[in-house]
This record gives sequence, C-alpha cells and structure tokens, in this order.
Amino acid sequence: MDRSIPILTPLRGIAALCVVFFHARLILFPQWMNPLMEYTHFVENGFLWVDLFFILSGFVMMHVYKPAFSHLPRPSSWARFMWLRFTRIYPLFIITLLVLIGWEAIKYHSNIGFYGGALFESWGVTGIPAFHGPFNRAEAISPNIFMLHGVLENDLSWNISSWSLSVEWLSYMVFPFLVPLLLRKKVGYLIPVLFLVTLLYINHTKGSLDATGGAMAFARAIASFALGAWMQTLSLTERSRSAINHDVALAAILFACLALLHFPKTGLHNVLVVIAFAVLVFVAAQQQERKTPIFKLLDNRITRLLGDISYSLYLWHAVLLLVGVEVANLLLPDQLAWWNAQTSWLAAGAGATCFTVIALGVSLASYNYLEKPAMKILRKRFSPRPRVGSIGI
Repeated sequence: MDRSIPILTPLRGIAALCVVFFHARLILFPQWMNPLMEYTHFVENGFLWVDLFFILSGFVMMHVYKPAFSHLPRPSSWARFMWLRFTRIYPLFIITLLVLIGWEAIKYHSNIGFYGGALFESWGVTGIPAFHGPFNRAEAISPNIFMLHGVLENDLSWNISSWSLSVEWLSYMVFPFLVPLLLRKKVGYLIPVLFLVTLLYINHTKGSLDATGGAMAFARAIASFALGAWMQTLSLTERSRSAINHDVALAAILFACLALLHFPKTGLHNVLVVIAFAVLVFVAAQQQERKTPIFKLLDNRITRLLGDISYSLYLWHAVLLLVGVEVANLLLPDQLAWWNAQTSWLAAGAGATCFTVIALGVSLASYNYLEKPAMKILRKRFSPRPRVGSIGI
C-alpha cells in the first residue's frame, strides 16, 4: 500500500508555522498584536491549527493501520502500535523538556527570575523564582515526564506546545479499539455528530475552543482525531472523486479556511473553522499529484520539507521563545528594550523573518540529528515482537 498522501504533509508544516506565530506574538511581537487585529485575526486564531493536527493524525493513522486493526487488537498488537508511536514522539519531547528543566536549574542556582517579555511584564508576571513561574512549575514536572500533563494540568506547563502531544498520546491508546467501531457504518456515522456536539459544548463552556488542559482538552483532541479517522473510511464514487480532485475544489476550501480565520472568535466561529479544516483534510487527501498551480503551491519541495520538520518546529519554537527571551533579557537588555519600542511594520517583518529562519534552522538540525536517529535507534534495538502487520510509522 502507498502510505503517502499528497498535500497532507505540507498542511502539517503550514499548521505548525501558524502555531509558531500564535505563540511568538505574545513574547516577541506583543506591540503589534492590537494593530494587526485591526486588519485581521489570522494570527490570533492560530491556536485552531492544533485541531487540524488532530484531524490529520486520525486520518493518517486510519490510512496506515486500518488493515491491522480491522478487528479488536490483541494485547501484543496494541503494545507494538503504542511502541511505534512512543518512539516517534517521546524522544524529542523529553529532550526539549530536559532543556527547559536544565535552564530552570541554571536560573535557580543563579537566582534568576521569570521573564516572558514586555507583555508578561505589563501583566506583572515577572521576576517569579525558578520552578514557580507560570509555565515552569516544579509540581508539573512529573505529569510532563509521563506525558499526562494535558489532562492532569489545567494550565500550560513547561513546553507550552506539548499539551497537544499529551492528549494525542491518549488518543493513540484508544485508537486501535476505535477502528473496528468506525468500520461499522451504523456506528461510524455517529462520529461526526459526536464531533460536533463536543466542539459545541467546549465552545459554549469556554467561549472558544482554546481548551488546553483537563478533560475538555482530551475531548477536543479525541473528537477531531476520531473524525479524521472516520473520514478516511468514507468511499467516493469515481465521479465524486474526480470532481474533488481538482484545483477548483482545493482552492475553494483553502480560501474558505483562510477567510474564516480572518474573523474574530465570537459565537460559533471556532467550530466553523474546525469544520472547514476537516473538509480541507478530506479534500486534500483526495488529490492526486499533478503539475497544476494550486497543487504545486501547496505541495512542493519546500512545503514537504516544512512538513517533515514540523514536529521539531512545533516543539523547539516554544523552547526558543521561552529560553531565548530570558537569555536576551540577561545578556542584551538594552537591545531588547530597543526592540520592544519598535512599532513599524518593517521592523515586525524583519523580526518575523529572523525568528522564522532561526526556528527552521534549529528544527532542520533537530529533525536530522535528533528526531530521526533517536527513533531509528529505539526501534532497532528495543522493538517488541510481533509486528503489527508489516506497517510501522
């Protein structure tokens, strides 16, 4: 079976980059937040790209593992699957966590307090002792090590991006048992209903879908993950597939997503965005490789590379932001003060370009020298038997 699906990998990279700037706006670019919102809320809505991750993950997992889990899995098959997922996500996760804890230890011994940039300082969140800050809490270390912080912690902790890995990890645990249910049509068609009800409940309770801890964070993840898996089981007629496999359909849904992200998160906005993301994933998955403008705009050598390094980008950007701004405050306070006084769009563009280049460079190095080698070593030396079919990702 051909495991590759054009466009899905680039979409993951684009989503990761959007999450990067959602976080960066708070720490590096706070003075441009309000002026930018006068024109667009695209960056402010960046947290919703995480829901695209969940949908994509469910779709790809079903694409790869549907034959292996068409019936309830044996314990050995489930263990093999979880091992493959563990070796894929945990090594880099624990490395970034240890870097953050190590930096916090340096701060502790040097009596350096928390600094999160000008915006946090304006909120009075500054100078907090090491291991007591808003993210770097000592009591959150254990839940993070066991990757359970997404449900055991109600607030973001340590690597602020990694809450989604925690709830996705729990979704993986459930996935092999979901597959046989999703393949039963009468049960499978309940998934979009449950997906919609879950999102509406979270949106009603919190005023948006920005649930990053506790039961609602897991509900947010598993609802989108299950929807993605269910969408992969849908079959289309040749006529329908041909109609979707077209630049017009691809451009239309992409434009709809971008247009929705332009508006503020009021009412049902967030739910509509995630529904549009689900349609985008489904439409993108039906595309066959071709040399047309829209297809090549989304799927090319650069966007595929961005997709390949997206996991490293997703984890390392938070480390660069959280540690970087504290190092800059210690070593280059005058230059940091100068930067915080800048308000021109030219300065914002230059700063965004520099940060993007640094983040991508670190992520590319991480992908080649940490992420892939660690996974390869663990799977080669400690891989349990028997295998789940002949598949391993």
